[in-house]
Amino acid sequence: MKASRFLILVVALLALGSSALADPIDPAIGVKGGGGGSTLWLGFTTVTFLPGQTGVTCTGGTCSYSTPQNNPFFIASGSITDFAYLFSQSQNIGFSVFTDSVFQTLTVVNGVNSRFPLAILSGGTILPAPTCIECIGTFATTSNTVVGDFLLELGGVKQGTTVLMASNVPIPVPEPAALLLLGSGLVALAFRRKTKKATDVAV
Repeated sequence: MKASRFLILVVALLALGSSALADPIDPAIGVKGGGGGSTLWLGFTTVTFLPGQTGVTCTGGTCSYSTPQNNPFFIASGSITDFAYLFSQSQNIGFSVFTDSVFQTLTVVNGVNSRFPLAILSGGTILPAPTCIECIGTFATTSNTVVGDFLLELGGVKQGTTVLMASNVPIPVPEPAALLLLGSGLVALAFRRKTKKATDVAV
């Protein structure tokens, strides 16, 4: 189920993005706790790095993003143990992690100079906010745990890039056979999507 959801998210991002090469940039990624007022986290979100987009600031061809403090994300149940960051175009210089990020373990699946860079942050946990006063002590926040609201942050991203962020995504194994299977699946899903749109228009 997780693998199929990941494939669908990849196809969605490919449809949104471009594949142009970028200027040298060092994209930083991270997740931290904080904020007040909340948006239910549905498992993924996309951000387009252009001036005027909510939470995005741009200067000199590069942009940063932080989830607005007055509208952080939260989960109602379960836990989040990793986040995948999929970029719509090459960024050219290696990924880094914000020092204040709760998730500090970086796994690079596709390097920043690839057509679609992909990195996964892990090593932390996000838990739902406690629903009782007695529970607060049980879920005390540590350096790698967030209880309640959380914020996503990215910096040094090429202007015009779309980034898809998804939680609890299995780390793909970059073996030749697996990559071939992944590519075939993406082509099939993209073709099916185009065929469905054509049918919808014809009706």
